[in-house]
Amino acid sequence: MSNANGNSNGQDKKDLPAIDVQLTAGNIFTSSQAFNLAARMADAFSKSTVVPRDYQGNPANCLIAVEQACRLNTSPLMIMQNLYIIQGRPAWSSQFIISMINASGRFKTELQYDMTSSGDSLSCYAYAVNHSGRKVTGPVITMAMAIAEGWVGKNGSKWKTMPEIMIRYRAASFFGRLNCPDLVMGIYSSDEVVEIASEVSDPVDTAIFNRQPEQQPVTPEQTDDADEPDNENQSAAEAGTREISLDDL
Repeated sequence: MSNANGNSNGQDKKDLPAIDVQLTAGNIFTSSQAFNLAARMADAFSKSTVVPRDYQGNPANCLIAVEQACRLNTSPLMIMQNLYIIQGRPAWSSQFIISMINASGRFKTELQYDMTSSGDSLSCYAYAVNHSGRKVTGPVITMAMAIAEGWVGKNGSKWKTMPEIMIRYRAASFFGRLNCPDLVMGIYSSDEVVEIASEVSDPVDTAIFNRQPEQQPVTPEQTDDADEPDNENQSAAEAGTREISLDDL
């Protein structure tokens, strides 16, 4: 059937201008055209045998990688090669955190490391010089901290065999979360996610990683009550106590 101009419906659709959709940071979920394009890309990636196993046959994971790539203005494949899924949690490789900081252009210099002492006295912090000439530093990481947090004592820990490499990786990760949180996006490094199975000193990190509510301060009344034995409550507390393992991540 033709319209008044003598063109068929098929010709009308063919003559319509194509919609040029560009995927940019934050726009994947704001328009149906952008989302459909991202979903098609994710589906194509999920069918590839080149992408890591966590993304093969999983378009949803691939879609997240595409979205992250748009935010960081990088390749989705690079994201998939460096964003690990550990016990259901995303985690960057330490090398990728360093490369993101160096490639961001926010600093005049690449990430540098200030190392002092050796052995159990080894300490390190990461720093870079910004375009104003100011030295931007990250937190100091020490072997004493690594030992206290249980990073060194874990089975197969690289802290025992290559401490100078691991302390640099940890210093870079801390630098990124402190000075470039929008690049790291709150995601821990892969070795941190594995090591967090040990007890951590920060109560916020404890609540997040152990999925337990933060402990409330004890009132004097609660202290007095605690002096009296309560077998029923004690048994309930013992039943709810369990050893933290990697499965808790």
